[in-house]
Amino acid sequence: MSVRQLQRGMHAPQHGFTLMELLVVLVLIGIVAGLATLSLGDGSERKLRAEAERLAATLRLARDELLITGESDRALGLRRDGYSFLELMVLDGSTREWRPLVDPQLGPRQFEQGLIEVRLELDGEYTALPQTSGWEPHVRLGNTGEMTPALITLQVPGKDLVRHIEVGLEGRIEVLDAITTP
Repeated sequence: MSVRQLQRGMHAPQHGFTLMELLVVLVLIGIVAGLATLSLGDGSERKLRAEAERLAATLRLARDELLITGESDRALGLRRDGYSFLELMVLDGSTREWRPLVDPQLGPRQFEQGLIEVRLELDGEYTALPQTSGWEPHVRLGNTGEMTPALITLQVPGKDLVRHIEVGLEGRIEVLDAITTP
């Protein structure tokens, strides 16, 4: 072997990865896999959280619209399978009737079958909600910001997953972080 061949062999490009490069890649793959597993979780918990946040945001929107416009009173009508906002309509001089608003933001909103059930607590007592019949006013919203104090509970049937939405007389709407029932 000549000196030239030896020099060429010493400076020839090497192929492959170092141990450190392989370890860095394995750590990154582990972190990404861990985050993916955490984000998948149980879909019912994520849907429950999303629906509770959506209902609270919609309730705030309806309250704010009434404050701005000063229109007639509205109410939140609840059923075990969904909710809708209702508007008090004057039919003639003496007859009034609550009618559901047909609005992309304000409903009516129906939950997926068997995914979420709604419960309502007024003055410390649970109120029976209709399963699928018409809408009744439960939480009234006044055009000055006041609301019927209530505790709305969204629950995943057959699981201990719940979210509470607390409504205050002064118009405060808060999603409580309770995930499991006591």
